Amino acid sequence: MHPLARFWQHVETSPDRLALVSDSVQLTYRNLGDNVSRFAAALRKRGVKPGNIVAIQLDPELEAVLILATTQLGATSLSYSKIIDDEYGQHIDFVISQNNVLLSKVKTRLVINPDFMRELGTVGRVLNPEAFDPAGLVRLSFSSGTTGVPKGIPFTASRLERRLESAQKNWLQKYPRMSLLGLDTITGILSLFSAMASGNTFFVSRNAQENLKVISKHEIQSIDTSPARLQDLLDAFDSETKTTLKQILVAGSLLSTKAEEACLQKLGIHPTYLYGSTEVGAVSVGEFVSEKSNCVGSITNDVTIEIVNDDLEPVKAGKTGNIRYRKEGMPEEYWFSSSSPLNGFVDDWFYPGDRGWIDNSNRLFLEGRADDLVNVRGNKFNLLTLDQWLAKTNLFSDVASFQFTRSGETKIGIAFSSHEAPNPDALQKELKEFLPGFQADVFLRISSLPRNKMDKVDRNALATLAEGSND
Repeated sequence: MHPLARFWQHVETSPDRLALVSDSVQLTYRNLGDNVSRFAAALRKRGVKPGNIVAIQLDPELEAVLILATTQLGATSLSYSKIIDDEYGQHIDFVISQNNVLLSKVKTRLVINPDFMRELGTVGRVLNPEAFDPAGLVRLSFSSGTTGVPKGIPFTASRLERRLESAQKNWLQKYPRMSLLGLDTITGILSLFSAMASGNTFFVSRNAQENLKVISKHEIQSIDTSPARLQDLLDAFDSETKTTLKQILVAGSLLSTKAEEACLQKLGIHPTYLYGSTEVGAVSVGEFVSEKSNCVGSITNDVTIEIVNDDLEPVKAGKTGNIRYRKEGMPEEYWFSSSSPLNGFVDDWFYPGDRGWIDNSNRLFLEGRADDLVNVRGNKFNLLTLDQWLAKTNLFSDVASFQFTRSGETKIGIAFSSHEAPNPDALQKELKEFLPGFQADVFLRISSLPRNKMDKVDRNALATLAEGSND
C-alpha cells in the first residue's frame, strides 16, 4: 500500500478534521491535502521525480507538508543538516530550504520563497500518488551521531509500514498525542505518518512555551520527548497551566531522579522509558523507577534481544555485556555507510553500542556505551555511571563526564552548568565517594551542554573543549 493511501481516504471522508496543528497553524485534512497536492505539482515542475533523494530544511509545519509532497511524488525525503550534506551530499538530488544562501554540496537547490508560494495557485495539483514499490525508499532517517558521523537508515515502504505497526503496538497508543522530538528523528516521522494513516492530528513541535500551549489547548494525552526537552517543558510550566497529560514517554538518554520528581510535582505523572534505536525501533518500555534509574523497562514482545561478551557469546541472565537485538523487517545495512564490530548491522543482528543486562523479570538495565568504558590510572568505570552519580549530588543544573587526551595521556573531565559554582571541596568529596582515589582532571563550567538531535550529550564536543582549554 502507498504510504499516503489512507491519508487521501481521510481527506475525502473527513475533510474538516484537524490534520496538522501548531501554536500558530491549523490545517484540516482538506487544507493539508490541497497543500500536499500543490507542493507536489510545484516540485514536479522543478524536476523532482520518483526515486530522487530530497533533503529538506524548513520550519517544521512546512517541512511536514513537504515530506508528504515528496512522498506523493514517489521520491525519498530526509531532514537536512550540514554534517549530512558534508558526508552524503553527492548522493542527494535536491535540497529544499527557505533561504537562498544555504551552502550545500547538493547541486540542485529549491528555495521556498514568496515567488514560489505565489506560484502554488497556478501550477495545478498532483492528486494521484506515484506508485511505490514495497522496496521503494520512502524516508532516510539518520542516527544521532553520538560516536561520529550520523548514518542513514533506509526506510522502504514495507519497512515503514512494519515500523508503524510495531510502534502502534508498543507506544503509539494514547491520543491525542504529540512528539516533542522533531521530524529529523524517527520518532517524529513515525508520529507524522501514523497520524496521517489513522486520521488523527499531527501536532508540530516547536519551543517549550509553544508546545505547552498546544498540549493544554488540544488536551494532549501523551507526549514523547527526551530528558532535555522534558526539562524545558517543565521549566515553562507554571501554576496557571492546566493539562490533561496522562503519559510521558522518554527516549534518548536516562532521566534523573530530579526530573522525575518535577514531573510528579507539576504534572502528577511517572515518566515512562522508551528504549530503542532509529535502526530497529522500540526494544523496551517501562515506568521510571528512581531506585533503579537505569532500568529502561520490559522488553517488547516483537524483538529478540541478547547480551553477549566481546566474543559474541551470550552471557547468563544478570551479567553485563554488549546488547544486540533484531526485529522482523529491520534494515540490513546503512545507506552509503558501513557498520563496525559491536556497532551497527552485523550478521542479522543490530548492535547499538550499548552495554547492559537483563534480569529474571525480562527487564533491561543499561550500563552505558561500550566506548564510554574507561580505565584511567587504575580507575575502571563507565562514564554513564559517573554521570548518574554526579546528577544525584544536586550540585548542578546539568552535568556530564567525558574522556579526552592531553600530552598523550587519557584524562577525565566533568562539564556542567549551574546557577552557582559548586564548592570544590564538596565536589571532590563526592568524587572520592564515587570511587576512592578518583579525581577529575578538568572541570568545565559552560552555559549548556552540547547535545545531538536526540539530546544525548556530545562527549566528543566536550573533549574538544577540554583539549583546547588551559585548565
